[in-house]
Amino acid sequence: MSATVIDGRKIANECYEGLVGRIAKLKEKGVIPRVAIIEVGDDEMSRRYVSLKENAAMRLGMECVTYRIVSSCTQERMLELISGLNADPSVHGMLTQMPLPDHMDTQAVLDAIDPEKDIDGLHFTNAGKLLNGEPAIIACTPRAIIHMLDRIGVDVESRHTVVVGKSILVGRPIAMCFLNRNATVSVCHTQTPDLGRITRSADILIVDVGSAQLIKADMVKDGAVVIDVGQTNIDGKLYGDVDFDEVEKKASYITKVTGGVGPMTVAMLMTNLVDCAENALARSHHE
Repeated sequence: MSATVIDGRKIANECYEGLVGRIAKLKEKGVIPRVAIIEVGDDEMSRRYVSLKENAAMRLGMECVTYRIVSSCTQERMLELISGLNADPSVHGMLTQMPLPDHMDTQAVLDAIDPEKDIDGLHFTNAGKLLNGEPAIIACTPRAIIHMLDRIGVDVESRHTVVVGKSILVGRPIAMCFLNRNATVSVCHTQTPDLGRITRSADILIVDVGSAQLIKADMVKDGAVVIDVGQTNIDGKLYGDVDFDEVEKKASYITKVTGGVGPMTVAMLMTNLVDCAENALARSHHE
């Protein structure tokens, strides 16, 4: 058996096609969706990710303003910038590119963003709504994973889903997404004893710990759906958290380290931006 490789780029392009009409309708009503990106420092990987987001927004005919801040910027200055963007009605979505410098309180910065403009879905209000099963802006990678599974016809209800990783970006919110869809969810991490015993029981396995090829074939159930989110750069080569060549032989569906979850995450960021612009327009009509 050889797994079907999930084509994240193809599904992302389908998402973009669906956004075109929604953006056109907003423009007819005088609204051009605009995102503000705050990038602190000159990290090469962060710059690349920001560029992907800028290009996606502009390619769709939306507006993107990037604030490039020196790494020595104080947290107080960051919060002042965010406050100004919160008050700007022309800005519909906002994000701070991670990671932030060590001298900044990352969660305090994230929570300073207006939750209605929080297109990364990381504000405690959106995280809390997700936890309670209420409508919320969902973090982009978890939303990407859910969309991919829906697109390939994988129903998560009653399936045992194992999430390896507990980050606020992926692990915790994706676990909540699955619980809200009545999956049975186990959350593990790198300190979980006998990890393979748990991952072998997974119908759906999501991995995001940044440990190259952590998941071997003997840790995966025959016919499992395997979503690899992790990325590790070793001597210029990118590795996922899953040993793709071996696990592909056992899984039913699998993602690659490139062309899988990454393109979909950007597509979901753009979807969150359009959602926020539509919601802002609806609120303005009720004021």
